[in-house]
Amino acid sequence: MEVLCIGTADTKLEELLFLATRLRSSLAASAPKVKVSIVDVSTTKTVPTQDSKDIAVIARDTVLSCYPDSSQQDLPDDRGEAIALMSKALQSFLKNRYEAGTLVAAVGLGGSGGTALIAPALRSLPLGVPKLIVSTVASGNTAPYVGTSDLVLFPSVVDICGINSVSRVILSNAASAVAGMVCGILMASSESDETDTKLTVGITMFGVTTQCANAVKHRLNKEGYETLVFHATGVGGKAMEELVRGGFIQV
Repeated sequence: MEVLCIGTADTKLEELLFLATRLRSSLAASAPKVKVSIVDVSTTKTVPTQDSKDIAVIARDTVLSCYPDSSQQDLPDDRGEAIALMSKALQSFLKNRYEAGTLVAAVGLGGSGGTALIAPALRSLPLGVPKLIVSTVASGNTAPYVGTSDLVLFPSVVDICGINSVSRVILSNAASAVAGMVCGILMASSESDETDTKLTVGITMFGVTTQCANAVKHRLNKEGYETLVFHATGVGGKAMEELVRGGFIQV
């Protein structure tokens, strides 16, 4: 089992190493068999030379080799195009690791470019797979990054530019948060859930329809259905549609 720390190692290797080291320490007591690795998604031709401190680093070319178009051998010079291409390659890379049964969580870090690169790939992971990005844009309009997924954006407060008195606290807390989610997933996998055998119904509601929706939910529960309620603010409806497509809602 593995947790992947994702970022552009050409500019963020120091921060990735700190995050990965703290994450490994946080998992050591409760999940010692979970491996922590760094995934390099650099979009420049710069090769990181810093000592990886016994943390495995998955090379950028390994990720790029997963790009759906096998004829693509290198990144374009345009930064925007390079980010888009690497993001698609990362999505395929994570899909392969998840389907192989090894990936239990993914955490990224980055500024606006790094977040734009990493977020679509993390959103593609199934609901429930722990996914988090320490980001400089986490306090702005996060809809383009989160969408209808359960991706967590963790505000970096300061720019991700070295380890200092603030970034040390933020990255340590992010590592602890991911470690906690991983441990929760591992514990839950050994427990049975009676809702697994129930058909699931989706309902949308506003605050003014709460009493009606609760009555409907109560009746459906008595009839043996599980009910998922969504706030009908736009993203709630989109989330319900996404879960229908994913098979989480059957009725």
